[in-house]
Amino acid sequence: MLTTHPSSVAQKRDLHVGGLGSSATGALAAVTDPVLDAADSWFDRFRDVVRDADEYVHHRPWAALAIVAVVGVTAGFLLSRRPTP
Repeated sequence: MLTTHPSSVAQKRDLHVGGLGSSATGALAAVTDPVLDAADSWFDRFRDVVRDADEYVHHRPWAALAIVAVVGVTAGFLLSRRPTP
């Protein structure tokens, strides 16, 4: 029969793999919990930055268009430069 596959790190951590049992669960939790907390923190910051950018673009569409145009022209200029021999 089909069984459910653990999708999150926390679910995988709770499994007893290779006969290690619960003795390894605490050590694994000590490593994975701070990593998961840091990832959540970075994700929250990224989500806030995206929301702020979306709000800025909705309130100032022409300024956003000008910023994108300047970045595009600058990138095109830098990429089209040929190194001198």
